[in-house]
Amino acid sequence: MDKYRLKAISLLDGRNWDKVSVVSDYFSEFALIKYRIRIEVEYLIFLSQNTKLVRKLSLPEQKLLRDLYLKFDEEEALKVKAHEKKINHDVKAVEYHLRDKLTKTSLEDVLPFIHFGLTSYDINIPAYGLMLTEFRTNVLLPNARKLLVTLRNFILKTKEMSMLGRTHGQPALPTTMGKEMTVFYKRLVNELSILKQLPIEGKLTGAVGNYNALQFIAPQYNWIELSTKFIQRLGLEPNIFTTQIVPYDSWLRVFDSLKRINNILIGLVQDIWWYISMDYILQKKKKGEVGSSTMSHKINPITFENAEGNLGFANAQFEFFVRKLSVSRLQRDLSDSTVKRDFGLAFGFTLLAWDSILSGFSKISPNPEKMKSDLDLHWEIFAEGIQTYLRMKGYGKAFELLKEKTSGKTFTKGEMYALIDSLPLTSSDKKKLKIKDMASYVGLAVKISELATK
Repeated sequence: MDKYRLKAISLLDGRNWDKVSVVSDYFSEFALIKYRIRIEVEYLIFLSQNTKLVRKLSLPEQKLLRDLYLKFDEEEALKVKAHEKKINHDVKAVEYHLRDKLTKTSLEDVLPFIHFGLTSYDINIPAYGLMLTEFRTNVLLPNARKLLVTLRNFILKTKEMSMLGRTHGQPALPTTMGKEMTVFYKRLVNELSILKQLPIEGKLTGAVGNYNALQFIAPQYNWIELSTKFIQRLGLEPNIFTTQIVPYDSWLRVFDSLKRINNILIGLVQDIWWYISMDYILQKKKKGEVGSSTMSHKINPITFENAEGNLGFANAQFEFFVRKLSVSRLQRDLSDSTVKRDFGLAFGFTLLAWDSILSGFSKISPNPEKMKSDLDLHWEIFAEGIQTYLRMKGYGKAFELLKEKTSGKTFTKGEMYALIDSLPLTSSDKKKLKIKDMASYVGLAVKISELATK
């Protein structure tokens, strides 16, 4: 770890940089400048291809333009920042940088059409839209698929491992470890399907959303149609009903979806934490690692605890984005700009938490013997099956009978068999109720797991 990382304010840029550095490719000052250049360049090319305002650009000229963002590096970013320091405007600095790069090239004659008829947010909004879209496609969804594969494999491994299910923290009915994990798996599958399909909007509508400058200088063009086409070409959903900013609702749906995904994962890691504390899940010992500064016997579930904390922090950020970006003063105020620059925090802590969960699963293994032994200590939970059987046989007060005999008590197998023998049933009925073990009363848990993972 270098000195810079030792003094970093955030653990994303410090101790965990290696795990989340990819986020900076999408959400950093460097990334924002690069995406702005991309929008400026693509807009200039678009004008040349779809209007007569800009002459047709040759293929080599288009390549020269696109290389400005495809080959953009830190040295070029510093040149942009030097412009910004002089003029105190980050988007105008990008325009000046492009003018510098294209002066004394064959494109010198089209310099007036860089940022032509646009406002800063005609660049910023599509830039952030692409950042969100491409980060979702290239980083979030692939990492989410890793989570799903890992969880699915754990389900397949544990789908027949019976254990004591609990409600209100109390012994309830038999279940399997795999089926309990299946619930989280299916919730994640469903929510990731939503996240994948959510459109992300962009806009190119001018300083207050009315195409004022473009319509004034070139009314012969259908600027609503042209701007729609440009935004679509970027892979974004066009919104022509805007102020200077696009209403952020489509972005906020993405944040809300990620909040739900992270909340599902918080439930997952908390349950795993409990199962570890019950010895239903064992932690693998790693040579050289220390679990406590004084209690030498300990192995702590720190990866799952870290995941829970980071998921919560990420969700706090997403919640703030949703609350803040839902409103804006009149046509626009600057407060949204500084907030958007912190998107990387929420995504970084999300990615870090997901990495911790993956790491945590690599360090655990199920303990079926402990699960089964605990289950077989609680035969009183079979009271549900017995009273339901009595009802089927026409016994009207079956629930009341079993409640009187079992409420608040713990039964062994022998004691439950004795209770069965005392019931007003035939010998064949009693024989049917004397199941071999509590795993025999697991219901369709295995099938449910198989249906979810097929």
